[in-house]
Amino acid sequence: MTTDRPTVVRRRFTLVALVIPVVVVVASIAVQLVLLPQVPPTIATHWGWTGRANGFSPSWLMPLVTALIGGAIPVAVFALGVGGLRRGDHGSSYRLLGAVAVFIAVLVAGLGAATLGIQTGRADAAAVLPPLLLPGVMIAALAAGAVGWAIQPHAPWRPTPGGTSAEVDVRPGERVVWLQGVSLARAGVVVLSVVTVIGVAAAVPVVLLADPAASWISLGVVVVLAVLFAVTLRYHVRVDPEGLTAVSAAGWPRVHVPIDDVMSAEVVQVSPMGEFGGWGIRRSAQGRGVVLRSGEGVRVHRHDGQTLTVTVDDAATAAGLLNAYAALTAGRRGD
Repeated sequence: MTTDRPTVVRRRFTLVALVIPVVVVVASIAVQLVLLPQVPPTIATHWGWTGRANGFSPSWLMPLVTALIGGAIPVAVFALGVGGLRRGDHGSSYRLLGAVAVFIAVLVAGLGAATLGIQTGRADAAAVLPPLLLPGVMIAALAAGAVGWAIQPHAPWRPTPGGTSAEVDVRPGERVVWLQGVSLARAGVVVLSVVTVIGVAAAVPVVLLADPAASWISLGVVVVLAVLFAVTLRYHVRVDPEGLTAVSAAGWPRVHVPIDDVMSAEVVQVSPMGEFGGWGIRRSAQGRGVVLRSGEGVRVHRHDGQTLTVTVDDAATAAGLLNAYAALTAGRRGD
C-alpha cells in the first residue's frame, strides 16, 4: 500500500520541523542540567569582538532560554505550516519552514550547551570565547538545515483553478470605478505578531548589554518590523480607467499597474504560504503579490510578462473591469 504524496510531505515536515528539533533541544537541556553544578552561579553569556566576556546572567537561565527559544520557535513554525499541509496546501515555502525550524533548534541548543561547556570547572565568569566556537555551531546548524531540506520531498506550488471574470460593459468615455477593501487574515496577524515579538525579544538583551551602536541597530530593526506589521493590516483596492491600485490604509506602500500595461486579468485562488511564502507585499516565481489572505484574488498580466496578484473579494468584477478598460485602451492604440 503506497502513501499519497500530501501525506508524505506532511509527515516529513512534522519530522523535520517538530520531532528533530524537540529531540535536539531536550538533549541539549539534559546536557546543560548535568553541567550546571560544575559552572559558576553567574556565567558569561555575551562576548565582545576581542572574545572577552561583557555580559553575564545566572547559570540556570541558559537551559530556560534554550527551551523557550530553541523549543518554542520550531513549535511555532510547525504550527504555522501543518494546518495548511493538512488542508492539502503545498509549496517550497513549507519545505523551507521545516529547514529553518531544525536550523534554529540546532543553533540555540548548540550555543546553550557550548556556553556552559566552556565555563565548566571555573570559579568565576571570566571565560574567554574560543574563536572557533561560534563558527562551529553555525556550520553545524546550517548543515542541519540543509539535511532538513533534503529529507523533505520536493512539492512545488501548483496553481488552483480560479473562477471566471465577470463581463463588464464599459463604453468609450464612460468612467466606472470599482472599490474594495481587504484585511490581513488571522493567520497572517499571528505570524507577523510572532515575528515582531521575536524581534523585540532578541533586541532587549542587545540593548541592555551591547555597545550603543548595536543597541541603535537593534532598536531600528524593531521599529522597521513594527511599521511593516502596521502597514500590512489593511489595503484598499481600486480599479478605474487608470488601472489597478492597491494602497495600505496607512497610505504607504502603494502598488499601481497603469491600464496601458494591462494585457489581461483573471480570477485566481491564492495560497499565501504555498504560493508566496507569506503575507504582505510578496514576490515569488508567480510574480508580485499583495497577499493578505487565502482565497480568491485578481491576477493582472502585464505586457512585459510580469504579473501582480491581489487577494480581494469580488475579484471577478475587478478582473472584468480591468479587461474592459484594457480592451478600450488597445482599441485606441489600434493594437
